[in-house]
Amino acid sequence: MDSTKDYDLNNLWGEVENIINDLEEEIKKPKILVAGKTGVGKSSVLNALGKGDFFEVGVTPTTKNNEEDIWKTKNGEDIVVVDVPGFGEADEPKINNESYEQNIINKVKNLEGHILLLVIKADDRALEKESNFLKEWYSDDVVKNMPVIVVVNQIDKITPVRDWNPDTLNLKTPVSKKEKNIRTYLDYVSSLNYFNNLSAENKLLPVSAGESFDDQNKYGIENLRNKIYELLPEAARTLFARATKLRNKEAKKIINKYSSLCFGSVAANFSPASDALILAPIQIKMITHLGKLYDLEINKSVITGLISSFGLSLTGRYAAQTVISFFPVVKNIVGPPLAFTLTYSMGLTVNELFSKGKTTATQKEIDKYMKNNIKKAKTQSKKVWSLLR
Repeated sequence: MDSTKDYDLNNLWGEVENIINDLEEEIKKPKILVAGKTGVGKSSVLNALGKGDFFEVGVTPTTKNNEEDIWKTKNGEDIVVVDVPGFGEADEPKINNESYEQNIINKVKNLEGHILLLVIKADDRALEKESNFLKEWYSDDVVKNMPVIVVVNQIDKITPVRDWNPDTLNLKTPVSKKEKNIRTYLDYVSSLNYFNNLSAENKLLPVSAGESFDDQNKYGIENLRNKIYELLPEAARTLFARATKLRNKEAKKIINKYSSLCFGSVAANFSPASDALILAPIQIKMITHLGKLYDLEINKSVITGLISSFGLSLTGRYAAQTVISFFPVVKNIVGPPLAFTLTYSMGLTVNELFSKGKTTATQKEIDKYMKNNIKKAKTQSKKVWSLLR
Protein backbone atom coordinates (compact mmCIF):
# COMPACT_ATOMS: atom_id res chain seq x y z
CA MET A 1 0.00 0.00 0.00
CA ASP A 2 1.18 3.47 -0.77
CA SER A 3 0.29 5.42 2.36
CA THR A 4 2.48 8.42 1.53
CA LYS A 5 0.54 9.54 -1.53
CA ASP A 6 0.51 13.31 -1.96
CA TYR A 7 -2.78 15.08 -1.40
CA ASP A 8 -3.78 18.69 -1.78
CA LEU A 9 -2.63 19.74 1.68
CA ASN A 10 -3.86 23.28 1.15
CA ASN A 11 -7.34 21.84 1.31
CA LEU A 12 -6.83 18.88 3.61
CA TRP A 13 -10.40 18.48 4.81
CA GLY A 14 -11.56 18.50 1.23
CA GLU A 15 -9.25 15.55 0.60
CA VAL A 16 -10.63 13.35 3.38
CA GLU A 17 -13.08 11.58 1.08
CA ASN A 18 -10.31 10.96 -1.46
CA ILE A 19 -8.15 9.41 1.26
CA ILE A 20 -11.04 7.15 2.33
CA ASN A 21 -11.75 6.12 -1.28
CA ASP A 22 -8.08 5.40 -1.97
CA LEU A 23 -7.92 3.04 1.00
CA GLU A 24 -11.06 1.26 -0.17
CA GLU A 25 -9.31 0.51 -3.45
CA GLU A 26 -6.12 -0.69 -1.72
CA ILE A 27 -7.75 -3.22 0.60
CA LYS A 28 -8.37 -6.53 -1.17
CA LYS A 29 -10.67 -9.44 -0.46
CA PRO A 30 -8.57 -12.45 0.48
CA LYS A 31 -8.81 -15.18 -2.12
CA ILE A 32 -8.11 -18.62 -0.70
CA LEU A 33 -7.71 -21.58 -3.04
CA VAL A 34 -8.62 -24.91 -1.48
CA ALA A 35 -7.60 -28.20 -3.04
CA GLY A 36 -8.29 -31.71 -1.88
CA LYS A 37 -10.29 -34.80 -2.57
CA THR A 38 -13.97 -35.01 -1.76
CA GLY A 39 -14.49 -36.00 1.87
CA VAL A 40 -11.29 -34.58 3.36
CA GLY A 41 -13.25 -31.93 5.27
CA LYS A 42 -12.45 -28.75 3.35
CA SER A 43 -15.66 -26.97 4.41
CA SER A 44 -15.21 -28.05 8.02
CA VAL A 45 -11.69 -26.60 8.05
CA LEU A 46 -12.93 -23.31 6.65
CA ASN A 47 -15.80 -23.17 9.15
CA ALA A 48 -13.41 -23.75 12.03
CA LEU A 49 -11.17 -20.94 10.77
CA GLY A 50 -14.10 -18.54 10.83
CA LYS A 51 -15.22 -19.60 14.32
CA GLY A 52 -18.74 -20.02 13.06
CA ASP A 53 -20.94 -21.09 10.17
CA PHE A 54 -18.50 -19.45 7.82
CA PHE A 55 -19.17 -21.82 4.97
CA GLU A 56 -22.05 -24.15 4.36
CA VAL A 57 -20.95 -27.73 4.79
CA GLY A 58 -21.95 -30.24 2.14
CA VAL A 59 -24.16 -27.87 0.15
CA THR A 60 -23.84 -25.46 -2.74
CA PRO A 61 -21.88 -22.27 -1.91
CA THR A 62 -23.78 -19.04 -1.33
CA THR A 63 -23.18 -17.58 -4.80
CA LYS A 64 -21.08 -18.38 -7.80
CA ASN A 65 -19.12 -16.17 -10.11
CA ASN A 66 -17.49 -18.12 -12.92
CA GLU A 67 -15.29 -20.68 -11.17
CA GLU A 68 -15.14 -18.72 -7.93
CA ASP A 69 -17.33 -19.45 -4.93
CA ILE A 70 -18.16 -16.28 -3.01
CA TRP A 71 -18.77 -17.13 0.61
CA LYS A 72 -20.27 -14.66 3.07
CA THR A 73 -19.56 -14.48 6.78
CA LYS A 74 -22.34 -13.69 9.21
CA ASN A 75 -21.44 -9.99 9.26
CA GLY A 76 -21.75 -9.85 5.48
CA GLU A 77 -18.04 -9.83 4.70
CA ASP A 78 -17.09 -11.48 1.44
CA ILE A 79 -14.11 -13.79 1.18
CA VAL A 80 -13.40 -15.46 -2.11
CA VAL A 81 -12.81 -19.19 -1.78
CA VAL A 82 -12.12 -21.38 -4.76
CA ASP A 83 -12.40 -25.13 -4.54
CA VAL A 84 -9.65 -25.83 -7.06
CA PRO A 85 -11.53 -27.13 -10.11
CA GLY A 86 -11.01 -30.72 -11.07
CA PHE A 87 -8.90 -31.75 -8.09
CA GLY A 88 -9.61 -35.21 -6.78
CA GLU A 89 -11.87 -36.18 -9.65
CA ALA A 90 -11.33 -39.27 -11.70
CA ASP A 91 -8.39 -39.12 -14.09
CA GLU A 92 -9.23 -36.99 -17.04
CA PRO A 93 -7.94 -37.69 -20.54
CA LYS A 94 -5.10 -35.54 -21.76
CA ILE A 95 -6.16 -32.27 -23.32
CA ASN A 96 -3.76 -30.80 -25.85
CA ASN A 97 -1.18 -33.33 -24.62
CA GLU A 98 -1.33 -31.87 -21.11
CA SER A 99 -1.55 -34.03 -17.99
CA TYR A 100 -4.45 -34.01 -15.54
CA GLU A 101 -2.35 -31.97 -13.10
CA GLN A 102 -1.27 -29.50 -15.78
CA ASN A 103 -4.91 -28.93 -16.67
CA ILE A 104 -5.66 -28.02 -13.05
CA ILE A 105 -2.66 -25.70 -12.80
CA ASN A 106 -3.76 -23.91 -15.97
CA LYS A 107 -7.16 -23.30 -14.39
CA VAL A 108 -5.52 -22.05 -11.18
CA LYS A 109 -3.48 -19.47 -13.09
CA ASN A 110 -6.65 -17.62 -14.00
CA LEU A 111 -7.89 -17.54 -10.40
CA GLU A 112 -5.19 -15.16 -9.10
CA GLY A 113 -5.36 -16.48 -5.55
CA HIS A 114 -3.41 -15.28 -2.55
CA ILE A 115 -2.78 -18.65 -0.88
CA LEU A 116 -3.42 -22.36 -1.45
CA LEU A 117 -4.64 -24.79 1.20
CA LEU A 118 -4.03 -28.39 0.14
CA VAL A 119 -6.19 -30.47 2.48
CA ILE A 120 -5.52 -34.18 2.96
CA LYS A 121 -7.22 -36.65 5.25
CA ALA A 122 -5.11 -38.15 8.03
CA ASP A 123 -4.05 -41.74 7.39
CA ASP A 124 -4.67 -41.44 3.63
CA ARG A 125 -1.60 -43.00 2.05
CA ALA A 126 -2.87 -42.78 -1.53
CA LEU A 127 -1.40 -39.33 -2.13
CA GLU A 128 -0.15 -39.74 -5.69
CA LYS A 129 -2.55 -37.11 -7.03
CA GLU A 130 -1.49 -34.63 -4.38
CA SER A 131 2.19 -35.32 -4.98
CA ASN A 132 1.85 -34.90 -8.76
CA PHE A 133 -0.16 -31.75 -8.19
CA LEU A 134 2.66 -30.25 -6.08
CA LYS A 135 5.19 -31.31 -8.71
CA GLU A 136 3.33 -29.34 -11.36
CA TRP A 137 2.74 -26.46 -8.93
CA TYR A 138 6.41 -25.93 -8.13
CA SER A 139 7.52 -26.32 -11.74
CA ASP A 140 5.19 -23.59 -12.98
CA ASP A 141 6.69 -20.09 -13.04
CA VAL A 142 3.31 -18.39 -12.52
CA VAL A 143 1.97 -20.13 -9.40
CA LYS A 144 5.07 -21.53 -7.71
CA ASN A 145 5.56 -18.43 -5.57
CA MET A 146 2.03 -18.52 -4.15
CA PRO A 147 2.21 -19.76 -0.53
CA VAL A 148 1.04 -23.33 0.03
CA ILE A 149 -0.10 -24.85 3.31
CA VAL A 150 -0.68 -28.60 3.48
CA VAL A 151 -3.46 -29.17 6.01
CA VAL A 152 -3.62 -32.69 7.46
CA ASN A 153 -7.20 -32.88 8.70
CA GLN A 154 -9.00 -35.38 10.94
CA ILE A 155 -5.93 -36.42 12.92
CA ASP A 156 -8.39 -37.33 15.70
CA LYS A 157 -9.52 -40.28 13.55
CA ILE A 158 -6.10 -41.92 13.64
CA THR A 159 -6.10 -45.03 15.84
CA PRO A 160 -6.77 -45.50 18.65
CA VAL A 161 -9.78 -43.32 17.77
CA ARG A 162 -11.18 -42.99 21.29
CA ASP A 163 -7.87 -41.81 22.69
CA TRP A 164 -8.30 -38.15 21.78
CA ASN A 165 -7.45 -35.27 24.09
CA PRO A 166 -6.49 -32.19 22.02
CA ASP A 167 -5.60 -30.17 25.12
CA THR A 168 -2.71 -32.46 26.02
CA LEU A 169 -1.70 -33.66 22.55
CA ASN A 170 2.09 -33.53 22.12
CA LEU A 171 3.38 -34.23 18.62
CA LYS A 172 6.90 -32.90 19.16
CA THR A 173 7.79 -35.56 21.72
CA PRO A 174 5.02 -38.16 21.35
CA VAL A 175 4.46 -40.57 24.21
CA SER A 176 1.03 -42.14 23.81
CA LYS A 177 0.21 -44.60 21.03
CA LYS A 178 -2.11 -42.02 19.48
CA GLU A 179 0.58 -39.34 19.42
CA LYS A 180 3.13 -41.75 17.96
CA ASN A 181 0.75 -42.87 15.21
CA ILE A 182 -0.03 -39.27 14.26
CA ARG A 183 3.67 -38.39 14.26
CA THR A 184 4.45 -41.43 12.11
CA TYR A 185 1.86 -40.39 9.54
CA LEU A 186 3.09 -36.78 9.44
CA ASP A 187 6.66 -38.00 8.92
CA TYR A 188 5.43 -40.26 6.13
CA VAL A 189 3.73 -37.37 4.32
CA SER A 190 6.81 -35.17 4.79
CA SER A 191 8.99 -37.84 3.17
CA LEU A 192 6.95 -38.02 -0.04
CA ASN A 193 8.24 -36.47 -3.24
CA TYR A 194 7.30 -32.80 -3.56
CA PHE A 195 5.77 -32.73 -0.06
CA ASN A 196 9.33 -32.60 1.23
CA ASN A 197 10.05 -29.70 -1.12
CA LEU A 198 7.67 -27.34 0.69
CA SER A 199 9.45 -24.20 1.83
CA ALA A 200 10.12 -23.72 5.53
CA GLU A 201 7.34 -21.16 5.88
CA ASN A 202 4.74 -23.42 4.30
CA LYS A 203 4.30 -25.93 7.08
CA LEU A 204 2.62 -29.30 7.13
CA LEU A 205 -0.08 -28.44 9.65
CA PRO A 206 -2.00 -31.17 11.51
CA VAL A 207 -5.55 -30.19 12.48
CA SER A 208 -8.83 -31.57 13.65
CA ALA A 209 -11.58 -29.30 12.37
CA GLY A 210 -14.27 -31.00 14.45
CA GLU A 211 -17.87 -31.65 13.56
CA SER A 212 -19.08 -28.09 14.20
CA PHE A 213 -17.58 -24.65 14.75
CA ASP A 214 -17.96 -24.90 18.56
CA ASP A 215 -16.65 -28.45 18.79
CA GLN A 216 -14.35 -28.60 21.81
CA ASN A 217 -12.33 -31.40 20.20
CA LYS A 218 -10.75 -29.15 17.57
CA TYR A 219 -6.97 -29.01 17.30
CA GLY A 220 -4.49 -26.83 15.40
CA ILE A 221 -7.04 -24.34 14.04
CA GLU A 222 -5.55 -21.30 15.77
CA ASN A 223 -2.14 -22.19 14.37
CA LEU A 224 -3.59 -22.56 10.87
CA ARG A 225 -5.53 -19.30 11.17
CA ASN A 226 -2.41 -17.38 12.15
CA LYS A 227 -0.31 -19.04 9.46
CA ILE A 228 -2.78 -18.03 6.74
CA TYR A 229 -2.86 -14.47 8.09
CA GLU A 230 0.93 -14.18 8.05
CA LEU A 231 1.26 -15.59 4.52
CA LEU A 232 -1.45 -13.42 2.96
CA PRO A 233 -0.30 -10.23 1.24
CA GLU A 234 -0.72 -7.13 3.38
CA ALA A 235 -3.59 -5.82 1.26
CA ALA A 236 -5.68 -8.94 2.02
CA ARG A 237 -4.99 -9.27 5.74
CA THR A 238 -7.48 -6.72 7.03
CA LEU A 239 -10.61 -8.45 5.75
CA PHE A 240 -9.29 -11.89 6.70
CA ALA A 241 -8.55 -10.64 10.23
CA ARG A 242 -12.01 -9.10 10.47
CA ALA A 243 -13.73 -12.30 9.36
CA THR A 244 -11.66 -14.69 11.49
CA LYS A 245 -11.56 -12.72 14.76
CA LEU A 246 -7.92 -11.65 14.40
CA ARG A 247 -8.80 -7.97 14.76
CA ASN A 248 -6.45 -7.29 17.68
CA LYS A 249 -3.50 -8.74 15.81
CA GLU A 250 -4.24 -6.73 12.67
CA ALA A 251 -4.96 -3.54 14.64
CA LYS A 252 -1.47 -3.66 16.17
CA LYS A 253 0.08 -4.00 12.73
CA ILE A 254 -2.02 -1.15 11.32
CA ILE A 255 -1.15 1.22 14.18
CA ASN A 256 2.54 0.38 14.05
CA LYS A 257 2.62 0.72 10.26
CA TYR A 258 1.16 4.23 10.10
CA SER A 259 3.08 5.41 13.16
CA SER A 260 6.29 4.23 11.53
CA LEU A 261 5.29 6.03 8.33
CA CYS A 262 4.87 9.23 10.34
CA PHE A 263 8.28 8.64 11.92
CA GLY A 264 9.95 8.16 8.55
CA SER A 265 8.09 10.98 6.82
CA VAL A 266 9.13 13.54 9.44
CA ALA A 267 12.71 12.26 9.43
CA ALA A 268 12.88 12.67 5.65
CA ASN A 269 11.18 16.06 5.57
CA PHE A 270 13.59 19.02 5.60
CA SER A 271 10.98 21.61 4.77
CA PRO A 272 10.37 23.88 7.79
CA ALA A 273 6.90 24.09 9.38
CA SER A 274 5.33 21.39 7.20
CA ASP A 275 5.36 18.33 9.46
CA ALA A 276 1.74 18.70 10.56
CA LEU A 277 0.56 18.74 6.95
CA ILE A 278 2.54 15.56 6.25
CA LEU A 279 1.24 13.74 9.33
CA ALA A 280 -2.45 14.52 8.94
CA PRO A 281 -3.16 12.44 5.78
CA ILE A 282 -1.31 9.45 7.25
CA GLN A 283 -3.25 9.69 10.51
CA ILE A 284 -6.52 10.04 8.62
CA LYS A 285 -5.70 6.92 6.64
CA MET A 286 -4.87 5.02 9.83
CA ILE A 287 -8.25 5.92 11.34
CA THR A 288 -10.01 4.88 8.12
CA HIS A 289 -8.09 1.59 8.01
CA LEU A 290 -9.03 0.74 11.59
CA GLY A 291 -12.65 1.54 10.75
CA LYS A 292 -12.50 -0.94 7.89
CA LEU A 293 -11.13 -3.57 10.25
CA TYR A 294 -14.15 -3.17 12.54
CA ASP A 295 -16.67 -2.86 9.69
CA LEU A 296 -17.65 0.69 10.70
CA GLU A 297 -18.82 3.42 8.38
CA ILE A 298 -16.04 6.03 8.37
CA ASN A 299 -16.84 9.29 6.65
CA LYS A 300 -15.65 12.86 6.66
CA SER A 301 -17.77 13.74 9.70
CA VAL A 302 -16.28 10.91 11.77
CA ILE A 303 -12.72 11.77 10.74
CA THR A 304 -12.99 15.50 11.41
CA GLY A 305 -14.67 14.89 14.76
CA LEU A 306 -11.95 12.53 15.96
CA ILE A 307 -9.06 14.62 14.66
CA SER A 308 -10.50 17.71 16.35
CA SER A 309 -10.83 15.83 19.65
CA PHE A 310 -7.27 14.58 19.41
CA GLY A 311 -6.08 18.11 18.66
CA LEU A 312 -7.69 19.39 21.85
CA SER A 313 -6.41 16.47 23.90
CA LEU A 314 -2.84 16.86 22.62
CA THR A 315 -2.67 20.64 22.31
CA GLY A 316 0.65 20.90 24.10
CA ARG A 317 2.30 18.11 22.20
CA TYR A 318 1.01 19.32 18.85
CA ALA A 319 2.29 22.77 19.71
CA ALA A 320 5.69 21.24 20.44
CA GLN A 321 5.65 19.43 17.10
CA THR A 322 4.79 22.71 15.34
CA VAL A 323 7.54 24.67 17.09
CA ILE A 324 10.13 21.95 16.46
CA SER A 325 9.22 21.86 12.77
CA PHE A 326 10.55 25.40 12.31
CA PHE A 327 14.10 24.33 13.16
CA PRO A 328 15.87 22.26 10.49
CA VAL A 329 18.16 19.48 11.74
CA VAL A 330 16.64 19.67 15.24
CA LYS A 331 13.21 18.78 13.86
CA ASN A 332 14.67 15.76 12.04
CA ILE A 333 16.10 14.43 15.30
CA VAL A 334 13.40 15.26 17.86
CA GLY A 335 10.45 15.30 15.47
CA PRO A 336 10.30 11.64 14.32
CA PRO A 337 9.88 10.00 17.76
CA LEU A 338 7.35 12.68 18.72
CA ALA A 339 5.39 12.05 15.50
CA PHE A 340 5.46 8.31 16.19
CA THR A 341 4.24 8.79 19.76
CA LEU A 342 1.38 11.08 18.73
CA THR A 343 0.20 8.79 15.96
CA TYR A 344 0.59 5.59 17.96
CA SER A 345 -1.41 6.96 20.91
CA MET A 346 -4.11 8.13 18.50
CA GLY A 347 -4.20 4.68 16.95
CA LEU A 348 -4.57 2.93 20.31
CA THR A 349 -7.38 5.28 21.28
CA VAL A 350 -9.23 4.86 18.00
CA ASN A 351 -8.85 1.09 18.32
CA GLU A 352 -10.41 1.14 21.78
CA LEU A 353 -13.37 3.14 20.50
CA PHE A 354 -13.89 1.15 17.30
CA SER A 355 -13.59 -2.21 19.08
CA LYS A 356 -16.66 -1.15 21.09
CA GLY A 357 -18.51 -0.15 17.94
CA LYS A 358 -18.17 3.58 18.70
CA THR A 359 -17.06 6.22 16.20
CA THR A 360 -17.54 9.21 18.50
CA ALA A 361 -16.61 10.02 22.09
CA THR A 362 -16.76 12.92 24.47
CA GLN A 363 -13.68 15.05 24.97
CA LYS A 364 -13.44 13.65 28.49
CA GLU A 365 -13.37 10.09 27.16
CA ILE A 366 -10.74 10.97 24.56
CA ASP A 367 -8.57 12.65 27.22
CA LYS A 368 -8.82 9.60 29.46
CA TYR A 369 -7.87 7.18 26.69
CA MET A 370 -5.03 9.37 25.45
CA LYS A 371 -3.53 9.79 28.90
CA ASN A 372 -3.12 6.03 29.24
CA ASN A 373 -2.08 5.44 25.65
CA ILE A 374 0.62 8.13 25.54
CA LYS A 375 2.62 6.07 28.03
CA LYS A 376 2.35 2.96 25.88
CA ALA A 377 3.21 4.97 22.77
CA LYS A 378 6.34 6.43 24.35
CA THR A 379 7.56 2.95 25.23
CA GLN A 380 6.98 1.73 21.68
CA SER A 381 8.62 4.86 20.24
CA LYS A 382 11.75 4.23 22.29
CA LYS A 383 11.94 0.69 20.92
CA VAL A 384 11.70 1.95 17.32
CA TRP A 385 14.20 4.74 17.96
CA SER A 386 16.71 2.36 19.58
CA LEU A 387 16.57 0.04 16.56
CA LEU A 388 17.38 2.89 14.20
CA ARG A 389 20.14 4.56 16.14
